[in-house]
Amino acid sequence: MLIDIAIVFIAFLFSIPAVTGYFAYSHGKPFWKWFLIGCILPIIANFLIAYICRKEALKAQRRNTVELSRFEDEWMDNYVTKIIHNKSSEKKF
Repeated sequence: MLIDIAIVFIAFLFSIPAVTGYFAYSHGKPFWKWFLIGCILPIIANFLIAYICRKEALKAQRRNTVELSRFEDEWMDNYVTKIIHNKSSEKKF
């Protein structure tokens, strides 16, 4: 009876680090490193790996998009407006 309780308790203690390790592994991080961090800091490690993965995802998203400054955006708007205006004024029916 006591051994059964100990096995369930140990399985419960290692379930949180296993979830942390799996989450890290699914995002390209080493499983065992994050499993050990999860053993030392069980709940904090889950939030830490979630923060790291979110930060990397946002960084990748920023690399894939081009952000224009306010002046570049205004210049592009004026340029496109001129092109559209010139094209529409050339059409004479």
